[in-house]
Amino acid sequence: MKPNFFDQGSPYLHHPLLTPERTAKEIDFILSITDINSGGRILDMGCGDGRHSIELARRGFNVLGIDPSEVMIAAARVRAAGERMKPEFLQMKGEDFQRVDEFDASICLFTTLGQVDDQEDNHRLLFNVAQSLRPGGYFIAELPQREWLESNLKTSERFGEGETYTEVERSYNQKLKLVTEVFTQVSYNNQRTYLLRYRIFNQTEIKKLLEIAGFIDLDFYGGYEGIPLVEDCPTMVVSARKGSQ
Repeated sequence: MKPNFFDQGSPYLHHPLLTPERTAKEIDFILSITDINSGGRILDMGCGDGRHSIELARRGFNVLGIDPSEVMIAAARVRAAGERMKPEFLQMKGEDFQRVDEFDASICLFTTLGQVDDQEDNHRLLFNVAQSLRPGGYFIAELPQREWLESNLKTSERFGEGETYTEVERSYNQKLKLVTEVFTQVSYNNQRTYLLRYRIFNQTEIKKLLEIAGFIDLDFYGGYEGIPLVEDCPTMVVSARKGSQ
């Protein structure tokens, strides 16, 4: 059995595309479409190695990052200490986490929403986010758009050169709307393989999930440039607010 993508040595810990510039750009956009003041309380749902949590803390926000992976939380704490930032990190599944009316905003980025076990878990995660937000609080999610991915899935990809690189093999289950990625990480005489699976959604499905959870004022964007979402956009970014009821 292949190790989970978020186990020790995961490509996520050294992913070449997750640069500081990319992280700053993503946070710039999120702050541009919200009115959260510095010092506000933000929940980073599925924080991974903490790149967004740390960037938000650098900008003066009070951040809690949660993630089910012990390895990712440990890496996030080391990274934050190295950058002299102090977000809080907690190892826990998003579908099990809830703190009523505590946060001004929550982010759920980099396909986190689709990585839970089943559709019921997606409902639970969004319900818990809604309960954890103060009335009017923002929720921002980023995930692949199904219409684009079904037509443009790269079945193989390679990052890195020479003796150190990562190869990715992808497949798509049309019936289950499930993407499977197998990452082979090669470093000199060492080779490790990791498995990642995630569900993909279209705009109508995400809209329904959010509305059932109690979110209002939904806006959809075709990525972090702020363009309107259309079918040929690979990435879907959605902004919503918690209703008063």
